[in-house]
Amino acid sequence: MTVSPDDPRSAYAQVADDLRRQIASGGLTAGQRLDGNAKLAERYGVAAMTVRHALDILRDEGLIVSQQGRGTFVASDPPAVETEQAPTLANELAEIKAALELINSRLDRLEGHVVDLP
Repeated sequence: MTVSPDDPRSAYAQVADDLRRQIASGGLTAGQRLDGNAKLAERYGVAAMTVRHALDILRDEGLIVSQQGRGTFVASDPPAVETEQAPTLANELAEIKAALELINSRLDRLEGHVVDLP
């Protein structure tokens, strides 16, 4: 998976979300060592700092642990990833889309009332 410039989420959020999905689905298992930052950066097509930020998020969530000199691993007992988060996000995005459409229609009406001065 590479980061999409068309995705409204930041690059680090896309990387964190993908790794989170892999952990939740069992693609990455408890105790499994993650690739190094440089390799992850290459895989996702982002800078190493972007990967570091994504890993910081997952570490704060308790999904991964880092060991100095050894690497980063999927936590032995990672907290359950909320599977119901996707429908909530979809609803929120639908609400945002509806609000933007309303704003655009109001803007179109306002622009129709603007009179150009000589």
